[in-house]
Amino acid sequence: MTGVAAGDLAHFRSMLDHVNTQTREALMSMVREHEVAQGQVIAVEGSTLTEIGYVLEGALGMIKMLPDDRQHIIGLLIPTDLFGRVYDGPLTYRITALSHSRLVTFPLAEFQALLDQDPELERIFLVHLLDEMDAAREWLMMMNGLKVVERVASFLIILARRAGNGGEVALPLGRKDLAHYLGARPESLSRAFRTLERMQVIESLDAAARRYRICNPKRLVQASGQDLVLD
Repeated sequence: MTGVAAGDLAHFRSMLDHVNTQTREALMSMVREHEVAQGQVIAVEGSTLTEIGYVLEGALGMIKMLPDDRQHIIGLLIPTDLFGRVYDGPLTYRITALSHSRLVTFPLAEFQALLDQDPELERIFLVHLLDEMDAAREWLMMMNGLKVVERVASFLIILARRAGNGGEVALPLGRKDLAHYLGARPESLSRAFRTLERMQVIESLDAAARRYRICNPKRLVQASGQDLVLD
């Protein structure tokens, strides 16, 4: 656990632009960085976290254990996502690193004290809770896709909108884990990407880094078969 380079938290700092200086400095002084290995369990279902986390790099899975011991990924935490229960209540899922990841955390009790002191900080994180609800709705829409290519297109739309970098996306997971997340076989997932490339909807920029460019946003939305928006 180490201190965090200022550049790593550019987006997080931007969230706090309208918070008073004293609150912002107090919150930033609490931040600590962690590196977690792929497969590491960060929190178990039923536990009550004592920290709030923010993903800098990699991907964390929100995993629900089924009665027959199968695992079901119910959500994905990627860079700029927060996790942890700001208000009382145990987790209803497990959080596991799906890839090597970097994240920062700050203590929940001290954070809650800041929320009580600064209404603007409370507003920011209530907005974040609403964003989480929107993300859950989009995940359900994505999984409603009858075809794997529809799920892949929906996933790329969600990633591109959140990245906000001119239509380039980097997949946060390898093909096997992404196939699990999207409820598909790895070979079906590969075919779906090839289909979108043949349609000239996406272009592979770096296979090793799993980076793609979205060439035709309108056709990508059409391929998703969902009511999604790519701004």
